[in-house]
Parts: sequence; C-alpha cells; structure tokens
Amino acid sequence: MRKILPLLIILFSLSLNSCYVNRTTVADGPVGKSGVRYSHTKQMYLFWGLLPIGQAQPRAPQGCGYQVKTAFNFVDILINGITGGIFGTRNIKILVNKGGPCDPAILKIERKENKEIRELEKRDHRGN
Repeated sequence: MRKILPLLIILFSLSLNSCYVNRTTVADGPVGKSGVRYSHTKQMYLFWGLLPIGQAQPRAPQGCGYQVKTAFNFVDILINGITGGIFGTRNIKILVNKGGPCDPAILKIERKENKEIRELEKRDHRGN
C-alpha cells in the first residue's frame, strides 16, 4: 500500500488541469476583469485535452470590441478529476465593456424602447 499511494497521488495530480485563465482582448474590448458577460458556452475534450469534441462557438458582438475568457470552474475540475482527464470541459465566455454599446443591459433597454416606439406607431396608424 505504501508503494501504491504515491503512484496514485502522482496519477491523480497529472489528471487534473490547472485552474488557469486565458484572456484575449479583441479591438477595444475590456482589459482585465472589467467586462460583463455577453455570451458563454462550454468546450468539451477527450484524452486530457488532446481531442476536442465539436467546436464551441459563443456569440461575439458585431461592431464592438470584446474579450474572450477561457477558464476552468469547480465543475470542470470535478469532471476532469472523476474521469481522470479522459473527458473534460472548459468554459468560454465573451465579455464586453460595461456601459458600452454592446452591454447586454443597455441592449435590453434599447430593445424595450424600440418595442414601445413600434407599439406607439401602430396605434397612430390605427387612429388615422
């Protein structure tokens, strides 16, 4: 048992990926941790990341700078640990500048305003 335990610890530690985060900024996107989430998806892998399953394609904003953030969360680490790295996942998030034209909160307000304007226009056309 004393000879097997160190071997098991080494194999277990090799099967876990580190919790590193990779951030890539495109155009005038957010720098560092200042962005808000625009979209996200999960990428799945087999055999310790050597073989991707499919191609994760998160939505990227048109006409705005953004940041691509890839990272492991607790669930990803747990899945990697349970399967010994044979199957794993990784989060991919698209972040945009807070308060910018592609901020989801701003886009939601603009959509609501546009809907109200269209409803008012319809009422005006009915009244004429």
